[in-house]
Amino acid sequence: MDAVATTAVKKAMEKLRGCVPQSVHPQLGQAYHLAYASHEEQKRDAGLPYITHPIEVALILASELGFSRDEEMVVAALLHDAVEDSELSLQEIAPTFGPPITTLVRGVTKVEDNVKRTRPARRTATLQRLFSAAREDPRVLILKLADRVHNMRTIEGIRDPERQERIAQETLDVYAPLSHLLGMGRIRRDLENRCFGCLQPEAHADLAHALESEPPEAFRHFVDVVGRELQHDGIRARTRLQAKSLFSIYRKILRANTAVTSIDDRYAVEVIVSSHDACYRTLGVIHRHSQPVMEHIKDFIASPKRNGYQALHTTVIDRNVRFEVHIQTPSMNRMGELGVATLKGSELREERRRRWLQELAEWHDPDAPTRQLLNELKRILFVREIAAFTPKGDPIVLPEGASLLDFAFAVHTDLGMRCSGGLINGRSATPFSVLNWGDKVEVRTSESQYPQQNWLRYAKTYRAQRLIRYHLNRAKTSGGLMFP
Repeated sequence: MDAVATTAVKKAMEKLRGCVPQSVHPQLGQAYHLAYASHEEQKRDAGLPYITHPIEVALILASELGFSRDEEMVVAALLHDAVEDSELSLQEIAPTFGPPITTLVRGVTKVEDNVKRTRPARRTATLQRLFSAAREDPRVLILKLADRVHNMRTIEGIRDPERQERIAQETLDVYAPLSHLLGMGRIRRDLENRCFGCLQPEAHADLAHALESEPPEAFRHFVDVVGRELQHDGIRARTRLQAKSLFSIYRKILRANTAVTSIDDRYAVEVIVSSHDACYRTLGVIHRHSQPVMEHIKDFIASPKRNGYQALHTTVIDRNVRFEVHIQTPSMNRMGELGVATLKGSELREERRRRWLQELAEWHDPDAPTRQLLNELKRILFVREIAAFTPKGDPIVLPEGASLLDFAFAVHTDLGMRCSGGLINGRSATPFSVLNWGDKVEVRTSESQYPQQNWLRYAKTYRAQRLIRYHLNRAKTSGGLMFP
Protein backbone atom coordinates (compact mmCIF):
# COMPACT_ATOMS: atom_id res chain seq x y z
CA MET A 1 0.00 0.00 0.00
CA ASP A 2 1.52 3.35 -1.03
CA ALA A 3 1.82 6.40 1.21
CA VAL A 4 -1.34 8.09 -0.14
CA ALA A 5 -3.46 4.99 0.40
CA THR A 6 -1.99 4.43 3.87
CA THR A 7 -2.85 8.00 4.84
CA ALA A 8 -6.43 7.63 3.53
CA VAL A 9 -6.98 4.46 5.57
CA LYS A 10 -5.39 5.97 8.69
CA LYS A 11 -7.53 9.12 8.53
CA ALA A 12 -10.72 7.10 8.03
CA MET A 13 -9.97 4.90 11.04
CA GLU A 14 -9.11 7.90 13.21
CA LYS A 15 -12.45 9.45 12.29
CA LEU A 16 -14.26 6.22 13.12
CA ARG A 17 -12.53 5.90 16.50
CA GLY A 18 -13.61 9.44 17.27
CA CYS A 19 -17.26 8.54 16.63
CA VAL A 20 -17.46 5.57 19.02
CA PRO A 21 -16.90 5.22 22.80
CA GLN A 22 -13.43 4.22 23.94
CA SER A 23 -14.86 1.00 25.36
CA VAL A 24 -15.50 -0.12 21.76
CA HIS A 25 -11.93 0.56 20.58
CA PRO A 26 -10.38 -2.83 21.49
CA GLN A 27 -12.92 -4.91 19.50
CA LEU A 28 -12.96 -2.26 16.79
CA GLY A 29 -9.19 -2.66 16.40
CA GLN A 30 -9.49 -6.44 16.36
CA ALA A 31 -12.12 -6.30 13.62
CA TYR A 32 -10.09 -3.77 11.63
CA HIS A 33 -6.96 -5.95 11.63
CA LEU A 34 -8.96 -9.00 10.53
CA ALA A 35 -10.72 -7.03 7.78
CA TYR A 36 -7.42 -5.44 6.68
CA ALA A 37 -5.81 -8.86 6.33
CA SER A 38 -8.86 -10.21 4.45
CA HIS A 39 -8.84 -7.35 1.94
CA GLU A 40 -5.06 -7.01 1.61
CA GLU A 41 -4.01 -6.07 -1.93
CA GLN A 42 -7.68 -5.63 -2.95
CA LYS A 43 -8.71 -2.28 -4.41
CA ARG A 44 -11.97 -0.51 -5.05
CA ASP A 45 -12.89 0.42 -8.62
CA ALA A 46 -11.61 3.96 -8.07
CA GLY A 47 -8.23 2.61 -7.00
CA LEU A 48 -8.41 3.09 -3.22
CA PRO A 49 -7.63 0.15 -0.91
CA TYR A 50 -10.75 -1.97 -0.44
CA ILE A 51 -10.53 -1.63 3.34
CA THR A 52 -11.70 1.98 2.98
CA HIS A 53 -15.17 0.71 2.04
CA PRO A 54 -15.98 -1.21 5.26
CA ILE A 55 -14.52 1.66 7.30
CA GLU A 56 -16.78 4.15 5.50
CA VAL A 57 -19.82 1.90 6.00
CA ALA A 58 -19.05 1.79 9.73
CA LEU A 59 -18.72 5.60 9.67
CA ILE A 60 -22.14 6.00 8.03
CA LEU A 61 -23.68 3.88 10.78
CA ALA A 62 -21.83 5.68 13.57
CA SER A 63 -21.93 9.31 12.39
CA GLU A 64 -25.08 9.52 10.24
CA LEU A 65 -27.48 6.85 11.50
CA GLY A 66 -26.97 7.02 15.26
CA PHE A 67 -25.32 3.62 15.82
CA SER A 68 -22.11 4.94 17.37
CA ARG A 69 -22.84 3.08 20.62
CA ASP A 70 -23.93 -0.12 18.94
CA GLU A 71 -20.66 -2.05 19.07
CA GLU A 72 -22.07 -5.05 17.21
CA MET A 73 -23.24 -2.97 14.25
CA VAL A 74 -19.99 -1.01 13.90
CA VAL A 75 -17.86 -4.17 14.16
CA ALA A 76 -20.11 -6.04 11.71
CA ALA A 77 -19.72 -3.15 9.25
CA LEU A 78 -15.94 -3.57 9.31
CA LEU A 79 -16.29 -7.30 8.68
CA HIS A 80 -19.29 -7.28 6.34
CA ASP A 81 -17.34 -8.03 3.12
CA ALA A 82 -14.51 -10.09 4.64
CA VAL A 83 -16.21 -13.47 4.12
CA GLU A 84 -17.39 -12.61 0.62
CA ASP A 85 -14.02 -11.38 -0.64
CA SER A 86 -11.50 -13.67 1.07
CA GLU A 87 -10.87 -17.14 2.42
CA LEU A 88 -12.29 -16.10 5.80
CA SER A 89 -15.36 -18.09 6.86
CA LEU A 90 -18.26 -17.29 9.15
CA GLN A 91 -17.12 -20.16 11.38
CA GLU A 92 -13.87 -18.27 11.97
CA ILE A 93 -15.69 -15.05 12.88
CA ALA A 94 -18.08 -16.60 15.39
CA PRO A 95 -15.62 -17.67 18.15
CA THR A 96 -13.98 -14.23 18.31
CA PHE A 97 -16.90 -11.86 17.74
CA GLY A 98 -19.95 -13.88 18.82
CA PRO A 99 -23.25 -14.96 17.25
CA PRO A 100 -24.91 -11.49 16.84
CA ILE A 101 -22.06 -10.09 14.73
CA THR A 102 -21.82 -13.34 12.78
CA THR A 103 -25.56 -13.14 12.00
CA LEU A 104 -25.21 -9.56 10.75
CA VAL A 105 -22.25 -10.45 8.53
CA ARG A 106 -23.99 -13.54 7.14
CA GLY A 107 -27.11 -11.52 6.31
CA VAL A 108 -25.29 -9.05 4.04
CA THR A 109 -22.95 -11.61 2.43
CA LYS A 110 -23.86 -12.47 -1.15
CA VAL A 111 -24.98 -16.01 -1.84
CA GLU A 112 -22.15 -18.20 -3.16
CA ASP A 113 -22.68 -19.26 -6.74
CA ASN A 114 -22.10 -22.99 -6.36
CA VAL A 115 -24.44 -23.67 -9.26
CA LYS A 116 -24.88 -21.76 -12.49
CA ARG A 117 -27.59 -19.14 -12.09
CA THR A 118 -28.64 -16.04 -13.95
CA ARG A 119 -27.76 -12.68 -12.45
CA PRO A 120 -31.40 -11.96 -11.43
CA ALA A 121 -31.59 -15.38 -9.73
CA ARG A 122 -28.40 -14.67 -7.78
CA ARG A 123 -29.70 -11.27 -6.77
CA THR A 124 -32.99 -12.73 -5.59
CA ALA A 125 -31.20 -15.47 -3.63
CA THR A 126 -29.10 -12.78 -1.93
CA LEU A 127 -32.27 -10.86 -1.01
CA GLN A 128 -33.76 -14.06 0.37
CA ARG A 129 -30.74 -14.44 2.62
CA LEU A 130 -30.98 -10.80 3.70
CA PHE A 131 -34.63 -11.04 4.75
CA SER A 132 -34.18 -14.45 6.34
CA ALA A 133 -31.34 -13.01 8.44
CA ALA A 134 -33.54 -10.03 9.30
CA ARG A 135 -35.94 -12.39 11.03
CA GLU A 136 -33.16 -13.23 13.46
CA ASP A 137 -31.71 -9.71 13.71
CA PRO A 138 -33.58 -6.94 11.86
CA ARG A 139 -30.59 -4.58 12.18
CA VAL A 140 -29.15 -6.38 9.16
CA LEU A 141 -31.49 -4.30 6.95
CA ILE A 142 -29.93 -1.06 8.20
CA LEU A 143 -26.42 -2.47 7.79
CA LYS A 144 -27.25 -3.37 4.19
CA LEU A 145 -28.60 0.12 3.52
CA ALA A 146 -25.41 1.71 4.89
CA ASP A 147 -23.41 -0.55 2.58
CA ARG A 148 -25.54 0.45 -0.41
CA VAL A 149 -25.30 4.16 0.46
CA HIS A 150 -21.51 4.07 0.29
CA ASN A 151 -21.59 2.03 -2.93
CA MET A 152 -23.81 4.67 -4.53
CA ARG A 153 -21.68 7.53 -3.23
CA THR A 154 -18.66 5.99 -4.96
CA ILE A 155 -20.38 4.62 -8.07
CA GLU A 156 -18.50 7.06 -10.33
CA GLY A 157 -15.40 4.93 -9.74
CA ILE A 158 -16.96 2.05 -11.70
CA ARG A 159 -15.76 2.29 -15.29
CA ASP A 160 -18.28 -0.14 -16.80
CA PRO A 161 -21.46 1.88 -17.65
CA GLU A 162 -23.63 -1.26 -17.76
CA ARG A 163 -22.54 -2.28 -14.28
CA GLN A 164 -23.18 1.24 -13.02
CA GLU A 165 -26.71 1.17 -14.42
CA ARG A 166 -27.36 -2.30 -13.04
CA ILE A 167 -26.38 -1.27 -9.51
CA ALA A 168 -28.33 2.01 -9.72
CA GLN A 169 -31.47 0.28 -11.02
CA GLU A 170 -31.38 -2.35 -8.26
CA THR A 171 -30.94 0.42 -5.71
CA LEU A 172 -33.92 2.31 -7.12
CA ASP A 173 -36.06 -0.84 -7.28
CA VAL A 174 -35.28 -2.26 -3.84
CA TYR A 175 -33.09 -0.24 -1.49
CA ALA A 176 -34.50 3.27 -1.89
CA PRO A 177 -38.07 2.02 -1.25
CA LEU A 178 -36.77 -0.10 1.64
CA SER A 179 -35.25 3.01 3.23
CA HIS A 180 -38.65 4.69 2.85
CA LEU A 181 -40.37 1.75 4.54
CA LEU A 182 -37.92 2.10 7.43
CA GLY A 183 -38.74 5.81 7.64
CA MET A 184 -35.21 6.86 6.66
CA GLY A 185 -36.10 9.89 4.54
CA ARG A 186 -32.57 11.29 4.36
CA ILE A 187 -31.16 7.99 3.08
CA ARG A 188 -34.04 7.58 0.60
CA ARG A 189 -33.47 11.02 -0.94
CA ASP A 190 -29.73 10.38 -1.14
CA LEU A 191 -30.19 7.02 -2.89
CA GLU A 192 -32.93 8.24 -5.25
CA ASN A 193 -31.02 11.30 -6.41
CA ARG A 194 -27.80 9.35 -7.00
CA CYS A 195 -29.68 6.66 -8.94
CA PHE A 196 -31.43 9.36 -10.97
CA GLY A 197 -28.08 10.97 -11.81
CA CYS A 198 -26.64 7.62 -12.84
CA LEU A 199 -29.57 6.30 -14.87
CA GLN A 200 -30.64 9.56 -16.52
CA PRO A 201 -27.69 11.95 -16.30
CA GLU A 202 -29.01 14.44 -18.88
CA ALA A 203 -32.44 14.75 -17.27
CA HIS A 204 -30.78 15.03 -13.86
CA ALA A 205 -28.44 17.79 -15.03
CA ASP A 206 -31.23 19.70 -16.81
CA LEU A 207 -33.51 19.54 -13.77
CA ALA A 208 -30.72 20.53 -11.38
CA HIS A 209 -29.92 23.52 -13.57
CA ALA A 210 -33.59 24.54 -13.78
CA LEU A 211 -33.95 24.41 -9.99
CA GLU A 212 -30.63 25.98 -8.99
CA SER A 213 -32.12 29.45 -8.71
CA GLU A 214 -33.25 30.89 -5.38
CA PRO A 215 -36.75 29.96 -4.12
CA PRO A 216 -39.46 32.22 -5.56
CA GLU A 217 -40.17 35.40 -3.62
CA ALA A 218 -43.64 34.10 -2.73
CA PHE A 219 -42.10 31.24 -0.73
CA ARG A 220 -39.71 33.48 1.16
CA HIS A 221 -42.55 35.90 1.93
CA PHE A 222 -44.79 33.08 3.18
CA VAL A 223 -42.07 31.72 5.49
CA ASP A 224 -41.47 35.19 6.94
CA VAL A 225 -45.19 35.78 7.52
CA VAL A 226 -45.68 32.38 9.19
CA GLY A 227 -42.72 33.07 11.48
CA ARG A 228 -44.13 36.46 12.50
CA GLU A 229 -47.66 35.10 13.07
CA LEU A 230 -46.37 32.29 15.28
CA GLN A 231 -44.18 34.68 17.25
CA HIS A 232 -47.19 36.96 17.75
CA ASP A 233 -49.09 33.99 19.25
CA GLY A 234 -46.20 33.13 21.56
CA ILE A 235 -45.15 29.97 19.67
CA ARG A 236 -41.41 29.52 19.36
CA ALA A 237 -40.73 27.96 15.98
CA ARG A 238 -37.99 27.27 13.47
CA THR A 239 -39.36 27.75 9.95
CA ARG A 240 -37.50 26.84 6.78
CA LEU A 241 -37.92 25.72 3.18
CA GLN A 242 -37.02 22.10 2.46
CA ALA A 243 -36.25 21.46 -1.22
CA LYS A 244 -37.80 18.25 -2.46
CA SER A 245 -35.54 15.68 -4.06
CA LEU A 246 -34.82 16.02 -7.76
CA PHE A 247 -36.11 12.50 -8.33
CA SER A 248 -39.49 13.16 -6.67
CA ILE A 249 -39.91 16.33 -8.76
CA TYR A 250 -38.95 14.42 -11.91
CA ARG A 251 -41.58 11.75 -11.18
CA LYS A 252 -44.18 14.45 -10.65
CA ILE A 253 -43.27 16.05 -13.99
CA LEU A 254 -43.68 12.68 -15.74
CA ARG A 255 -47.01 11.95 -14.03
CA ALA A 256 -48.42 15.39 -14.84
CA ASN A 257 -46.82 15.47 -18.30
CA THR A 258 -45.85 19.07 -17.71
CA ALA A 259 -42.83 21.40 -17.62
CA VAL A 260 -40.68 21.91 -14.54
CA THR A 261 -41.63 25.59 -14.44
CA SER A 262 -45.26 24.63 -13.77
CA ILE A 263 -44.46 22.49 -10.73
CA ASP A 264 -45.36 24.85 -7.88
CA ASP A 265 -44.49 22.63 -4.92
CA ARG A 266 -40.76 22.21 -5.36
CA TYR A 267 -40.42 23.10 -1.69
CA ALA A 268 -42.14 22.07 1.52
CA VAL A 269 -42.39 24.58 4.34
CA GLU A 270 -41.12 22.93 7.52
CA VAL A 271 -42.20 24.34 10.87
CA ILE A 272 -40.43 22.86 13.90
CA VAL A 273 -42.02 23.61 17.30
CA SER A 274 -41.45 22.40 20.84
CA SER A 275 -44.38 20.08 21.62
CA HIS A 276 -47.38 18.13 20.33
CA ASP A 277 -49.68 20.88 21.64
CA ALA A 278 -47.66 23.54 19.83
CA CYS A 279 -48.03 21.55 16.57
CA TYR A 280 -51.84 21.81 16.71
CA ARG A 281 -51.72 25.46 17.78
CA THR A 282 -49.41 26.16 14.84
CA LEU A 283 -51.83 24.47 12.45
CA GLY A 284 -54.59 26.77 13.72
CA VAL A 285 -52.44 29.88 13.27
CA ILE A 286 -51.55 28.93 9.69
CA HIS A 287 -55.18 28.16 8.80
CA ARG A 288 -56.26 31.45 10.35
CA HIS A 289 -53.85 33.28 8.09
CA SER A 290 -54.18 31.24 4.84
CA GLN A 291 -56.98 29.29 3.19
CA PRO A 292 -56.52 25.53 3.78
CA VAL A 293 -57.12 22.94 1.07
CA MET A 294 -59.29 20.64 3.17
CA GLU A 295 -58.56 17.37 1.40
CA HIS A 296 -54.82 17.85 1.97
CA ILE A 297 -54.95 18.09 5.77
CA LYS A 298 -53.37 14.97 7.30
CA ASP A 299 -52.80 14.26 10.99
CA PHE A 300 -49.87 11.84 11.19
CA ILE A 301 -49.39 12.69 14.87
CA ALA A 302 -52.63 11.10 16.00
CA SER A 303 -52.23 8.39 13.34
CA PRO A 304 -48.50 7.86 12.65
CA LYS A 305 -47.44 6.14 9.47
CA ARG A 306 -46.45 2.52 9.82
CA ASN A 307 -42.75 3.44 9.79
CA GLY A 308 -43.27 5.79 12.75
CA TYR A 309 -43.38 9.06 10.81
CA GLN A 310 -45.30 11.82 12.62
CA ALA A 311 -46.26 15.31 11.48
CA LEU A 312 -49.19 17.53 10.66
CA HIS A 313 -49.47 18.09 6.92
CA THR A 314 -51.53 20.83 5.35
CA THR A 315 -51.69 22.67 2.04
CA VAL A 316 -52.77 26.31 2.10
CA ILE A 317 -53.32 29.03 -0.48
CA ASP A 318 -51.77 32.43 0.13
CA ARG A 319 -51.79 35.21 -2.48
CA ASN A 320 -52.92 32.64 -5.10
CA VAL A 321 -49.93 30.35 -4.43
CA ARG A 322 -50.21 26.87 -2.89
CA PHE A 323 -47.84 25.96 -0.06
CA GLU A 324 -47.29 22.51 1.42
CA VAL A 325 -46.59 22.78 5.16
CA HIS A 326 -45.18 20.12 7.52
CA ILE A 327 -45.41 20.77 11.27
CA GLN A 328 -43.27 18.68 13.65
CA THR A 329 -41.40 18.63 16.93
CA PRO A 330 -37.59 18.18 16.76
CA SER A 331 -37.88 14.48 17.66
CA MET A 332 -40.54 13.94 14.97
CA ASN A 333 -38.30 15.65 12.42
CA ARG A 334 -35.37 13.43 13.38
CA MET A 335 -37.60 10.36 13.15
CA GLY A 336 -38.69 11.43 9.67
CA GLU A 337 -35.08 11.79 8.55
CA LEU A 338 -33.55 8.69 10.14
CA GLY A 339 -36.56 6.46 10.84
CA VAL A 340 -36.20 3.40 13.03
CA ALA A 341 -32.49 4.10 13.40
CA THR A 342 -33.45 6.87 15.86
CA LEU A 343 -35.46 4.61 18.16
CA LYS A 344 -32.68 4.17 20.65
CA GLY A 345 -31.93 5.33 24.16
CA SER A 346 -34.66 3.76 26.26
CA GLU A 347 -35.97 0.24 26.68
CA LEU A 348 -39.39 1.27 25.34
CA ARG A 349 -37.94 2.89 22.21
CA GLU A 350 -35.61 -0.07 21.61
CA GLU A 351 -38.57 -2.43 21.87
CA ARG A 352 -40.54 -0.31 19.42
CA ARG A 353 -37.63 -0.40 16.95
CA ARG A 354 -37.20 -4.17 17.27
CA ARG A 355 -40.93 -4.79 16.90
CA TRP A 356 -41.24 -2.67 13.73
CA LEU A 357 -38.13 -4.14 12.13
CA GLN A 358 -39.26 -7.65 13.03
CA GLU A 359 -42.69 -7.03 11.51
CA LEU A 360 -41.05 -5.89 8.29
CA ALA A 361 -38.72 -8.87 8.22
CA GLU A 362 -41.51 -11.40 8.75
CA TRP A 363 -43.30 -10.66 5.46
CA HIS A 364 -40.84 -12.96 3.68
CA ASP A 365 -41.78 -16.61 3.08
CA PRO A 366 -38.42 -18.43 2.90
CA ASP A 367 -40.01 -21.30 0.97
CA ALA A 368 -41.51 -19.10 -1.73
CA PRO A 369 -40.13 -19.28 -5.30
CA THR A 370 -37.52 -16.62 -6.05
CA ARG A 371 -39.68 -14.89 -8.68
CA GLN A 372 -42.59 -14.67 -6.23
CA LEU A 373 -40.28 -13.22 -3.57
CA LEU A 374 -39.05 -10.39 -5.79
CA ASN A 375 -42.54 -9.54 -7.04
CA GLU A 376 -43.91 -9.55 -3.49
CA LEU A 377 -41.02 -7.41 -2.28
CA LYS A 378 -41.64 -4.79 -4.96
CA ARG A 379 -45.35 -4.77 -4.19
CA ILE A 380 -44.74 -4.20 -0.49
CA LEU A 381 -42.06 -1.56 -1.00
CA PHE A 382 -44.03 0.63 -3.41
CA VAL A 383 -47.48 0.51 -1.82
CA ARG A 384 -49.07 3.61 -0.32
CA GLU A 385 -50.70 3.48 3.10
CA ILE A 386 -54.03 4.36 4.67
CA ALA A 387 -55.19 4.37 8.29
CA ALA A 388 -58.54 2.90 9.35
CA PHE A 389 -59.82 2.86 12.93
CA THR A 390 -61.26 0.30 15.33
CA PRO A 391 -64.48 1.15 17.21
CA LYS A 392 -62.26 2.26 20.14
CA GLY A 393 -60.37 4.66 17.86
CA ASP A 394 -57.13 2.68 17.53
CA PRO A 395 -55.49 3.25 14.12
CA ILE A 396 -54.71 0.26 11.89
CA VAL A 397 -52.27 1.09 9.08
CA LEU A 398 -52.89 -0.85 5.86
CA PRO A 399 -51.83 -0.68 2.21
CA GLU A 400 -53.93 1.40 -0.14
CA GLY A 401 -56.74 -0.76 -1.56
CA ALA A 402 -56.94 -2.97 1.55
CA SER A 403 -60.26 -4.54 2.42
CA LEU A 404 -62.25 -5.11 5.58
CA LEU A 405 -60.78 -8.62 5.53
CA ASP A 406 -57.23 -7.22 5.67
CA PHE A 407 -58.30 -5.03 8.58
CA ALA A 408 -59.67 -8.05 10.45
CA PHE A 409 -56.44 -10.03 10.04
CA ALA A 410 -54.40 -6.99 11.12
CA VAL A 411 -56.36 -6.76 14.38
CA HIS A 412 -56.26 -10.49 15.25
CA THR A 413 -55.79 -13.77 13.42
CA ASP A 414 -59.06 -15.28 14.71
CA LEU A 415 -60.98 -12.16 13.70
CA GLY A 416 -59.73 -12.57 10.13
CA MET A 417 -60.32 -16.32 9.98
CA ARG A 418 -64.00 -15.94 10.94
CA CYS A 419 -64.69 -12.59 9.25
CA SER A 420 -68.16 -12.52 7.69
CA GLY A 421 -68.40 -8.81 7.03
CA GLY A 422 -68.91 -5.77 9.23
CA LEU A 423 -69.65 -2.08 9.36
CA ILE A 424 -67.69 0.72 7.68
CA ASN A 425 -68.66 4.12 9.10
CA GLY A 426 -71.86 2.51 10.39
CA ARG A 427 -72.88 1.00 7.05
CA SER A 428 -73.04 -2.71 6.32
CA ALA A 429 -70.07 -4.05 4.34
CA THR A 430 -68.79 -7.35 2.94
CA PRO A 431 -65.37 -8.80 3.87
CA PHE A 432 -64.06 -7.57 0.52
CA SER A 433 -65.22 -3.95 0.81
CA VAL A 434 -62.30 -1.59 0.14
CA LEU A 435 -61.32 0.82 2.92
CA ASN A 436 -60.43 4.50 2.66
CA TRP A 437 -58.35 6.73 4.87
CA GLY A 438 -60.12 7.49 8.16
CA ASP A 439 -62.82 4.80 7.92
CA LYS A 440 -64.20 3.51 11.22
CA VAL A 441 -64.44 -0.28 10.93
CA GLU A 442 -66.30 -2.86 13.00
CA VAL A 443 -65.67 -6.52 12.09
CA ARG A 444 -68.39 -9.14 12.39
CA THR A 445 -67.61 -12.85 12.70
CA SER A 446 -69.44 -16.14 12.28
CA GLU A 447 -68.60 -19.48 13.87
CA SER A 448 -69.40 -21.18 10.56
CA GLN A 449 -67.10 -18.89 8.56
CA TYR A 450 -63.64 -20.01 7.40
CA PRO A 451 -61.12 -18.88 4.76
CA GLN A 452 -61.90 -19.78 1.16
CA GLN A 453 -59.77 -19.84 -1.97
CA ASN A 454 -61.31 -16.70 -3.45
CA TRP A 455 -60.22 -14.70 -0.39
CA LEU A 456 -56.72 -14.63 -1.85
CA ARG A 457 -57.99 -12.51 -4.76
CA TYR A 458 -59.06 -9.75 -2.37
CA ALA A 459 -56.44 -9.85 0.40
CA LYS A 460 -53.87 -7.08 -0.07
CA THR A 461 -51.65 -7.54 2.99
CA TYR A 462 -48.98 -10.19 3.19
CA ARG A 463 -50.15 -11.16 6.68
CA ALA A 464 -53.68 -11.93 5.46
CA GLN A 465 -52.44 -13.84 2.41
CA ARG A 466 -49.99 -15.88 4.48
CA LEU A 467 -52.62 -16.87 7.07
CA ILE A 468 -55.22 -17.71 4.42
CA ARG A 469 -52.74 -19.92 2.53
CA TYR A 470 -51.68 -21.56 5.78
CA HIS A 471 -55.28 -22.49 6.57
CA LEU A 472 -56.05 -23.70 3.02
CA ASN A 473 -52.91 -25.88 2.94
CA ARG A 474 -53.72 -27.44 6.30
CA ALA A 475 -57.29 -28.05 5.21
CA LYS A 476 -56.05 -29.79 2.05
CA THR A 477 -53.58 -32.05 3.87
CA SER A 478 -56.13 -32.95 6.54
CA GLY A 479 -58.81 -33.75 3.98
CA GLY A 480 -61.26 -31.28 5.40
CA LEU A 481 -61.71 -27.74 6.56
CA MET A 482 -60.13 -26.79 9.87
CA PHE A 483 -58.69 -23.86 11.76
CA PRO A 484 -54.98 -23.64 12.57
